[in-house]
Amino acid sequence: MKFAHIADVHLGFEQYRLPFRAEEFAESFRMAIEIALRERADFILISGDLFHSSRPSPETIKQAIEILSLPKEKGIPVFAIEGNHDRTQRKVSVYNLLEDLGLLNLVGIRDEKVNGEFLRSERIGGKFLIKGIFNDIEIHGLKYMSPAWHERNRIKGIFKPRGKAILMLHQGIKEIIERMTFVPERQRNYYEIRLGDLPGGYLYYAMGHIHKNFVTSYDIGKVVYPGSLERWDFGDYEVRYAWDGKAFKPIAGTEKGFYIVEDFEPRFIKLDVRPFIDVKIKANEAVLRKELKRLAPRIPREAFVRVDVEWERPFDVAFIYETIRARHVQVRTRFGRRQERGPVKPEEYFTEAEKKIIELLGGREIEDIDAVIEILSGIVTERKESVEEEPKVERKFAPPKKKGDILAWLGGGG
Repeated sequence: MKFAHIADVHLGFEQYRLPFRAEEFAESFRMAIEIALRERADFILISGDLFHSSRPSPETIKQAIEILSLPKEKGIPVFAIEGNHDRTQRKVSVYNLLEDLGLLNLVGIRDEKVNGEFLRSERIGGKFLIKGIFNDIEIHGLKYMSPAWHERNRIKGIFKPRGKAILMLHQGIKEIIERMTFVPERQRNYYEIRLGDLPGGYLYYAMGHIHKNFVTSYDIGKVVYPGSLERWDFGDYEVRYAWDGKAFKPIAGTEKGFYIVEDFEPRFIKLDVRPFIDVKIKANEAVLRKELKRLAPRIPREAFVRVDVEWERPFDVAFIYETIRARHVQVRTRFGRRQERGPVKPEEYFTEAEKKIIELLGGREIEDIDAVIEILSGIVTERKESVEEEPKVERKFAPPKKKGDILAWLGGGG
């Protein structure tokens, strides 16, 4: 038995507002699917964020249909869950469209029963757990859910494997993120659950959400993040050149790709994607000019490059764009001495109600809108009750001396 495990494809992502990057994200997905077919995978898993948005453009949907038609033509089933980027609060999502076209099978919790060649339904409470089926293997899954949802719901009570089973989740796990190196900068706090929250008994935990590949053991199985197919930001670099005061030292970053899993043993498949290079230096203008000129020949023309400059006093950095001849160049400057201050305390800035709302929203999609509305209603009520009514002042108007003089009436007579 062999399957492909892909996650965080992000079709339609015009990274840095560059339309050609969306084409490259689609091409990486096509490469992954084609490799999976050449490897003779029995089925394919997509662990969330197939799309960068829950409302992809018609062009992006067309790309997805064309690429997912490749495994369909070979009779290879695709099983998927929704991620935080492409899940929807609406009843029907773009995943349902792809499912109706026979291009994928959406597993997870739904309101209605769904049965098909590769899907079975099991009632849990007032809803249905839709499970993928391939021979003697069950494929369970859950779309991305917020930290607040996980506080109220224990997934150990929902998922109970029988026999050979795979669990698909699009969640960050705190202990795993803490063990990772080179986690993309915007994902260092992307966790909603802890390792102990995972239900036991699964042979493979097909994860998504974190854009770095990682494998660890849990219970009787393996917890696996394939990472994103393309580079996400400059924290997700291929190589970083760090200045040590004398020279730039190269630091290898992460590889991008997905996993081919045979008999539940994952094997990483590297994809050839656009290089991201991060340059970090603390130096004055003269040193920066000299050292960037030396470094420039080592940077490929097709690379995306960020130059992070730190120094005590500001200077003009426009020359960097002339020195580094790459496809896309960003410059980040940090000039001047920073004043040391203690950690920011939330109570200095937010009321208890505001802190509760922040906790519910968690910086992600709104999952607990009713609770938020209830808190906001309480704030409004408190404010209304705390406002004292202004005393009514009775004004007496005397008739104007000249009849028909409206200005005199408005002035109270005279």
